[in-house]
Amino acid sequence: MERTTVYLTNVLKRRLKQEAATRGRPEAVLLREALEQYLARRERPSPRPVGRSRDGGVARKVDEALDELGFGTR
Repeated sequence: MERTTVYLTNVLKRRLKQEAATRGRPEAVLLREALEQYLARRERPSPRPVGRSRDGGVARKVDEALDELGFGTR
């Protein structure tokens, strides 16, 4: 593990200290967990909306596409 320096505002430092005391865990552990969660969210690709295509073809031809699938015929 490597050591690093992080500059926090006074308010953020107080909140971190209080949270660490409340949980009975070191501040460093809370910082690592928060950073892991943040980076994990950033690594996930954003989901594309369903029914959306690059050229807009699906949106323009929605009725035709549903007819081909037999939607609403049963």
